[in-house]
Amino acid sequence: MPTVTEPRFLEERRNTARSLTGSLRLPAKTDEAWRRTSLEGLDVSQYRPAPARVTLKGSVPEGVIFTDILTAATEHADLVARYLGKLFPMDQNLLSAAQAAYLNGGVLLYVPRGVVVTEPLQVVYQAGDGEAQYLHTLVIAEDNAEVTLLERYEGTGDYLSVAVVEVFPLQGARVRYGYLQNHSQDAWAFTFRRGLTGRDSTLDWAGGEFGGALVRSEIVNNVAGEGSESKLKVVFGATDRQHLDIVASQVHDGSYSRSDILGRGVLSGRAHTVFRGNGQINRAAKNAATYQRQQALVLSDKARADSIPALIINEHEVEGAGHAATVGQLDEEQIFYLMARGLTRAQAVRMLVLAFLAPVLEQIPVAELRDEMIRLMGEKVN
Repeated sequence: MPTVTEPRFLEERRNTARSLTGSLRLPAKTDEAWRRTSLEGLDVSQYRPAPARVTLKGSVPEGVIFTDILTAATEHADLVARYLGKLFPMDQNLLSAAQAAYLNGGVLLYVPRGVVVTEPLQVVYQAGDGEAQYLHTLVIAEDNAEVTLLERYEGTGDYLSVAVVEVFPLQGARVRYGYLQNHSQDAWAFTFRRGLTGRDSTLDWAGGEFGGALVRSEIVNNVAGEGSESKLKVVFGATDRQHLDIVASQVHDGSYSRSDILGRGVLSGRAHTVFRGNGQINRAAKNAATYQRQQALVLSDKARADSIPALIINEHEVEGAGHAATVGQLDEEQIFYLMARGLTRAQAVRMLVLAFLAPVLEQIPVAELRDEMIRLMGEKVN
């Protein structure tokens, strides 16, 4: 929510965004990027913007800025103004405009040149019934800096969450960004993550999608710096009537850049998941490589998993590119084998599900995040 001490750049940005909310609409199924996700029933105006409940955890070395976004906009106005919205324009639709107009929480994490933050930093967002959370996270790692940030999304009741995350690892920097989405089962949740890699930098994404009634989660990364690298891993679990729409995209503009997308999920009940993977090598991104694998395990004949891989190659000199997608069910013979050795069916299913997810979970770089994903997936299977 705006404050009396709000800087001019943020006030002007809000005013511009408010004017857009009067003319823009929600994404519709007639939009190609949203054609498998219906927002019918969502009335943004019925949710009241309220100051976000944001908890920051972790200690930082001298020179590192780790504070809420509204405080940062006042105390570090030049820095926030330079990066806020650089990768995610406000004029795309009603959600993007409302997020900019009613921004009420978020975080700035700034790491100066050459500084290494060894302890993972954490942010927890909590929402309540009837609220609208409009969040923005900015991560800026200067040359040769290193940092790990974990964000958690939680809440109770029926609410709206619209979040934007922008990550900037500059030359030679290394950023690991992890998130755990465990919104209320009645929530509408939209998160738009964007990244821009500098020369020889590394940006690794690792996420878990478990909560929400309807979720749209995007990670769109511009692997722009020469020699830069980005790995993206997503684990998801859906049950009942949940709808999860996940976008994972690596777009290469940098020569000798590398990227990888790895997604695995499990769904049951009447859940519907959409996983859109995209590896794109643009013209002049010579000797780049991009790979993706997405797999879904369906535990119910009424659940549906849509896996949509894509490769777009606009450069002749390519080191490598590939994609694979599968959707399948558990093997009843494997379940029988485990039950013959004393396990209940539920125990056998849980063991096989965790074995299916192991190749992704083993690559999650932060043990705490990995353990929490295993716990939540166990709950989903049960």
